[in-house]
Amino acid sequence: MAQHAAKAWLARRRKSRDRAASLASLAAEELSSVRQRARLDHLIAGIGHQVGDQLEPLLAAKFASLPEHESRAALDAVVDALGELDLSDEALLAADADPELLARRVRATLVRDAGLSEQATRLYEIALDQACRYLVQVIRHLPEFQPRALAEVLGRASQQTALLEDVLARLPRTSLHAPAGAETDEEFRDEYLRYVGNTLDRLELLGLTMRHRPKLALSVAYLSLSVTDQDRRGSRFEFDRWFGADVDHVPGSLRVEAAIGNADRTLVRGEAGSGKTTLLDWLAVTAAREAFTDRLASWNGLVPLVVRLRRYADSPLPRPEQFLDHAAGWLVGLMPRGWVHRVLRAGQGLVLVDGVDEVPAGKRRLVRDWLRELVPAFPRARVVVTSRPAAADQRWLHDEGFGSVLLEQMSPADVRVFLQRWHEAARDAESLPCAPEDLPVAERRLLRQLDNRPHLRALAASPLLCAMLCALNLGRTSELPQSRMELYQAALTMLLDLRDAEREIAGMLSGTEKTVLLRDLAWRLIQAGRSELPLDRAISFVSLKLTSMPTVDSPAEVVLTHLLERSGVLREPVSGRVDFVHRTFQEYLAASEATEQEHIETLARNAHLDTWRETVVMACGHGKRSQTRDLLTAILDRADAEPRHARRLRLLAAACLETVTDVDAPVHSRIDHVIRDHLVPPRSVRETRSLASIGHRVLRYLPETLDGLSEAAAAATTRAVALTGGADAIPRLAHYARDARKDVQNEIINAWEYFDPERYAREVLADAPLDDGRISVRSLRLLPLLGSLRNLTETELWLLDRPCADLDHLRGIPHLSFLYQVCIGEIDLAPLSEHPALRHLYLRGASGYRDLALLERLPDLVALSLDGSIDLDALPAMRKVEYLDISVPHGGADLALLRRLPALHALCVQSDTPEVVDDIDVHLPDLVHLELEGAAARNLRAASRLEHLQVLTLYTEGSELLDLRPLRGMDLRLRLLRGDEYIGLDVLGPGVRIEYY
Repeated sequence: MAQHAAKAWLARRRKSRDRAASLASLAAEELSSVRQRARLDHLIAGIGHQVGDQLEPLLAAKFASLPEHESRAALDAVVDALGELDLSDEALLAADADPELLARRVRATLVRDAGLSEQATRLYEIALDQACRYLVQVIRHLPEFQPRALAEVLGRASQQTALLEDVLARLPRTSLHAPAGAETDEEFRDEYLRYVGNTLDRLELLGLTMRHRPKLALSVAYLSLSVTDQDRRGSRFEFDRWFGADVDHVPGSLRVEAAIGNADRTLVRGEAGSGKTTLLDWLAVTAAREAFTDRLASWNGLVPLVVRLRRYADSPLPRPEQFLDHAAGWLVGLMPRGWVHRVLRAGQGLVLVDGVDEVPAGKRRLVRDWLRELVPAFPRARVVVTSRPAAADQRWLHDEGFGSVLLEQMSPADVRVFLQRWHEAARDAESLPCAPEDLPVAERRLLRQLDNRPHLRALAASPLLCAMLCALNLGRTSELPQSRMELYQAALTMLLDLRDAEREIAGMLSGTEKTVLLRDLAWRLIQAGRSELPLDRAISFVSLKLTSMPTVDSPAEVVLTHLLERSGVLREPVSGRVDFVHRTFQEYLAASEATEQEHIETLARNAHLDTWRETVVMACGHGKRSQTRDLLTAILDRADAEPRHARRLRLLAAACLETVTDVDAPVHSRIDHVIRDHLVPPRSVRETRSLASIGHRVLRYLPETLDGLSEAAAAATTRAVALTGGADAIPRLAHYARDARKDVQNEIINAWEYFDPERYAREVLADAPLDDGRISVRSLRLLPLLGSLRNLTETELWLLDRPCADLDHLRGIPHLSFLYQVCIGEIDLAPLSEHPALRHLYLRGASGYRDLALLERLPDLVALSLDGSIDLDALPAMRKVEYLDISVPHGGADLALLRRLPALHALCVQSDTPEVVDDIDVHLPDLVHLELEGAAARNLRAASRLEHLQVLTLYTEGSELLDLRPLRGMDLRLRLLRGDEYIGLDVLGPGVRIEYY
């Protein structure tokens, strides 16, 4: 091809007989100098190499299995075809200088029975297409030459080569994963991220109508929730092995961002209304804007891909190219072919899978299989999956490498922040049941009611129910609802009736008519195990229901549009799909329909299914006395007859006591015996929520003391009492606090922030043995009360909820031994001087520090981790420090300065220069644990010289392959980032034991 291009260059104006001449004879006619002809040869060879480099990856990827002799025959056929090609000006113009037309004309010369196999013929066609594309581009960029100018141009051969390199570089690079090239990937990525950042950055405030519901920017209003970290798989933070800390003493709950930031794959479990979908939307928006901080900072640069599983309840689960259908359906037509695959393969994908529980139970196995295929296909992708706990236990995705966290209820402090942000957003509403200037008064009124009424505090612990309380409170001066059922009914009445009536807006449907239609749609969705419907299917259901509603004359399409626009309960989240604004409304309305239509047998038959649980519970609240009796009796009869489902059904019957207001005495007595004989004490923390849903009445079933219970049952019993959240739970917890067992004390401590802090400290914790005198605290507002704990001998602080600009809150803290603090800006370390017993100090997020020399006054310090660049010569001599985590300044640092730490055996170095660890074996020969981050991880020759090294962790933050061959023959545990690509894994030898995090 290169020679043919040169002939075209030398003979663009010549006759066809000249074009048939050899390149050598044509060059001899134009060039008299041997040196000039050599330059021509060099230029032609350069074109050949450049084109070969472009073609080789494509051919190797698609035809690796083709025998060599067939490949050779196909490529020879391409050469022969090009040799006969007429590239005169007339021929090029006849083909419009179009490489596709040119290739089609050349391909017509192929003799089909020339012995090429079908696959070889395909190779011929692809190679010819690509060659013609390159050939035409090269020729079009070759200048016209007169013979007298040719010698001058060849004298500038390097410039001509650079021109051709630029031309070829701009041609689409095709491959298996980029069949049409990847030149527009970045442009589309930017457009997609802008779209996601704008469309998902909204938080609808439930409880107000769809038309007048204010929308607050999710990125502003998002409230970080707490989770129980049930499984630390995938974490690269090994506190127990690296930091010298005891991982068992990590507090039972932490902020969700910190939990999922530790792992590449996480299953987030949470009850209805706990904020699972909001969390995923926040992750998507924050990723789109590259605004992650602290533990999630490494997620900046990821591309969020949101998958709502409810859309696939009755259709195949999506392939990667369908991942944009929900969040950015309008951009799908612009997406470059193969773009999602390339994002996922490059480790840039953040797959957010919402709602395992919204898939029918029989299809969840397919969801797990789908994830099981996704993970190995794209091992570098981050994945977050959400589900209600009943649909997926904490080990549901354990074999696929997922950690698991459980969303906790909001603490009183969280509730206060939620109320503040809700009322701030309400100021932007178009219409409110009160004047905007009255919002502060309404907020204070609600806070007073929460302080004085325990049952309201229990409701407000759920983000969904808290939002409803806020909305109802705006238009009320009377008491708020007493129970969850009353709250749902009041919210629906406000949305369906009062809002339009108060504003004198006439509607085509009355509130009762809206309720009838919505109940019917909700019941159909529950029966089908779905959370949304296609628009046309919803219209057909409305049409069927209208045949039994003689007071409504409007067409089904008009009626459904009215419900979508005016009800505040039904919505069209994406074009052509209809769902309820929250699944809880769907379950409440379906339960009402089930009792109205006497579907008691259907409820009992499906009671063991988690998708029916809430509907059954609320049906007991809706039903007549006889219906409730029949339903609960059927559930308990099934429990006696079906051992496989017995415990789940009994827990469900107990949970129904939350909503039952009137039931036959024999049925109540039977449930009472079931609870006492089968459910109490709870066997594990997993069962506590079903019991706690009974409310404060659960206290009558739970023992006065924990004597005779196993530690797991004792801890679960303590949790069940704590979850009631009422003041009458405090005396019971005070009794339990005398039990010195570790798990019980951890539950006692974790419950602190869910009660009045001062009373709880005084009555429950003051004389509690704690965890051998140790307590872990994660809330700033609890710190002033630590002095009232008489058995406290060691305080651990995990302050992750909000960054602090100083450490003044540490003054006066008794027995501080452990501090993990999220900071901002430059931090003055002076307050640490009060805490000579401090052993572990981890400061994250700070940009710098004042008074580093003060660290020398902490004689027991064994572990030190400081974010921000540190000048090593500013570090004082610390005799007991065993672990050090630092980021060295640009340009490196002298590790010889670390000789002032004689006990140091574990080091984490983050640096943008590999040379920083060049002499690590000379200065720190006794290192046992080493973690290298950034460019420092590429200097493995230095690490290989550490004779005592046992654990090596590498974290590169880049896409370049990491060469592990310098570690060949060593005896150590090598920890590598899951999904990264490495060179030399096959030559390391049996002494190198690899773990992925």
